[in-house]
Amino acid sequence: MNHQIVMLVVSGSLVGCLFKYLNIPGGCMLGAVVGSMAVKLLGLADIQMPSLFYNAAQLAIGICVGSMLSLDLLVSMKDQIPVMLLSTFILLAAGLGSAFVVRHMTDIDVIGSILATSPGGLNAVIGLADANEHLPKIMAFQMTRLYIVILLVPVFCWCMKFFFHK
Repeated sequence: MNHQIVMLVVSGSLVGCLFKYLNIPGGCMLGAVVGSMAVKLLGLADIQMPSLFYNAAQLAIGICVGSMLSLDLLVSMKDQIPVMLLSTFILLAAGLGSAFVVRHMTDIDVIGSILATSPGGLNAVIGLADANEHLPKIMAFQMTRLYIVILLVPVFCWCMKFFFHK
């Protein structure tokens, strides 16, 4: 195996485990991104991961997501389905509006712009985007969104609790 691939895997794994240990939300994935990105940005690796890695990651993520659902969960949430659908369509509309802006302000194609601004989970979007030539840019958009959400949601929660005393 290429030493650059090993370096990416080891650095991503170490930082992923560190982030998990520090209880950072999404620590394993975010840490793996930071660790492998640091190796790339430091010039220690200049290689793309083989498609086998992408396929294995997509399989693992798909299995994890699929295993989260249960009939009991769906039955217990049946009264919330209209709200879930409404909030989903609002997020999709906002994402499509953002995609329009991204498409006209960058060199990212239409599909890439939609994926870059999709409110879906980062892992799912990357799985859908694996054939897109703008994958690194799509990931940068998604990572920026994800980090901003992770940083601001606790602040918003604190503000809501402070102002509404709940």
